[in-house]
Amino acid sequence: MSYDTEKIIRVFFETADAIAEKVSGGLSWAKSSGHTGQHQGDIDADKVGIEIITGNGFRVFSEESGYSTLSTTDNGSSADVIVVIDPVDGSTNASKGIPFYSVSLCAVINGVPVVGLVRNLVSGDVYIGEAGKGSTKNGKPISPSQVREISKAVIGINGYSPKYLGWAQYRAFGSAALELCMVAEGSLDGYIDLSKASLASWDVLGGLLICIESGATIVCQDGTSYAATDLEGRKRIVAAGTEELAQELRAKAWS
Repeated sequence: MSYDTEKIIRVFFETADAIAEKVSGGLSWAKSSGHTGQHQGDIDADKVGIEIITGNGFRVFSEESGYSTLSTTDNGSSADVIVVIDPVDGSTNASKGIPFYSVSLCAVINGVPVVGLVRNLVSGDVYIGEAGKGSTKNGKPISPSQVREISKAVIGINGYSPKYLGWAQYRAFGSAALELCMVAEGSLDGYIDLSKASLASWDVLGGLLICIESGATIVCQDGTSYAATDLEGRKRIVAAGTEELAQELRAKAWS
């Protein structure tokens, strides 16, 4: 598999910068007439991102607009790259003035994530994961925690747990992409999706690649590895700094 990593990262930075500028300039967070939970700001940020991504010849799969058509600038060499984007992951936070939301981008080729970038739209921190090359935060390598026991772990959750899983503490921040990056850097020991709807590819792919490349473990509810071949599917996931913690979380949540 050959691809131009430098071009992908350049386009991702350009996209994230443009969306950050759009958000900081003031967006309407009124509810849109689109899908459940969608805000007008999501749509406006999405348009900015898609224009840049397709203008560079990549295809797009977005939370807000689905699959895009290719731009007229496509030269054929980039057409195999699908950029999965959530322009504002955590837009409910943004609408409420809660300072925790991000843009998440992941380049997928033939079902394989190759580059992921998540930018914190409040702090400006940028996380990047490249297949086979590790993960960074603001250009510096990151690695996950080595906590192996849930009783000693601080866990991020999506949704809510109907029972106590035995953690030391838990947090629910509201941006899956950023929370996965927190696992990758060791700020959270683990993360689990306990929502009814499960998370979509645009929520997790960027953060998942960053986690994997940092050395963290990812496992789905059914015990399988996460596959990016079905971008329209939804899956419950567990992320943790160690295999032991990931499997204990999974067992206690769904046994």
